[in-house]
Amino acid sequence: MIDNQHESIETVTLTGDDLDPAIELLADGLDEIPLYSWLLGDHIADRSLREWLAEILVRPLLNAGYVIGARLGDRLVGLLVYQPHDADLSVDGSPPLAPADFAAVATVPGVRERVAELLTSSTLAPPADDAVNLRIGVVARTERGGRATVAMVRELERFCTAAARPFYAWTGSESLRRYYTEVWGANEFAVEDWNGIKMYGLVSDRPPRRRTESGPA
Repeated sequence: MIDNQHESIETVTLTGDDLDPAIELLADGLDEIPLYSWLLGDHIADRSLREWLAEILVRPLLNAGYVIGARLGDRLVGLLVYQPHDADLSVDGSPPLAPADFAAVATVPGVRERVAELLTSSTLAPPADDAVNLRIGVVARTERGGRATVAMVRELERFCTAAARPFYAWTGSESLRRYYTEVWGANEFAVEDWNGIKMYGLVSDRPPRRRTESGPA
């Protein structure tokens, strides 16, 4: 638990009970993530589609126990979605997603085709077979520059240290690329052009080493 302007940031593993606030928080920030801005295209301002996409992205990992949340009081102000290479997302034997989950975009031209492309295209490769994929990190706009990001990444570092694994991220954001390299000491292992988006692959040490206590700009 970390003190933040007389309140405390608490990091927790989110559960199914946290799905609604997680969707709300992620939907707020999707327009800042190049890959998902591309996916929704001209519909990026459609709140219902942003919430649909947020649920598709977070629910399978949340149900499997791989979403770290940051709380400030009773508010969810940050979440970090990660995926170990050996994660089992079929909770209780059920598939993480079903065809019905994509009904919301079945009649939305452009989005429908880009979703199909995303689902069927080759995934961006990890730097090592056992590396942990930091899939998404988002912090409420009111808490940026604070300690939520640091607190959540520290939890991911603890997980990776215990498993003697590195973590990695693919990002199309130049600012996040700088943040991971300058603040967390990540190394760039690849650069790929993906549907016109320059994607940067960044990887931590094995295991991650604590670099700084600084938060993001």
